[in-house]
Amino acid sequence: MPLAVVESPRLYRQIADQLRHLIDQHEFPVGSRLPPERELAEKLGVSRPSVREALIALEVEGRVRIRMGSGVYVVDPAQAAAQLAAAGFPVEGPFEVLAARRLIEGGVAAEAAAQATPTQLAGLAGILDQMEQIGLPAERLIALDRAFHLEIAAMLGNTVLVRCVGELFDQRMSPYS
Repeated sequence: MPLAVVESPRLYRQIADQLRHLIDQHEFPVGSRLPPERELAEKLGVSRPSVREALIALEVEGRVRIRMGSGVYVVDPAQAAAQLAAAGFPVEGPFEVLAARRLIEGGVAAEAAAQATPTQLAGLAGILDQMEQIGLPAERLIALDRAFHLEIAAMLGNTVLVRCVGELFDQRMSPYS
């Protein structure tokens, strides 16, 4: 399993980013159980609380489900939407998604701009620099675009907003799934 040791004051974000990437690359497919917290901490060279915080962030994003006594399992965010539709909740259309993005992301961006640190702005610039590389595959551009939006939301330190922005981005990319 290709995990790298991480170093940062916001360790949990880097841990969550690595795990999210592995989930996106199907190293951990939907339905699979992630390695135990202790094993992840050892492989990443971090503390168990940092791993736990990253797993909670991924759960808030709808990427994993933490089952007490059983483990952490990868889930498909689209399946969650399908389950809501099957339960009689209306399925959102593209205009609802766009309106929600305008309201939520606009407010998030305004608040983040007021609070942004030079380090956070440098992180955003780094993502933009990567996006400007010529010849990037569409999948990579979309992943970087998503990372950009999530990083703006993460500046506020509110995992609920990060999850909302992530879900709205994912719905924009596949509004009818």
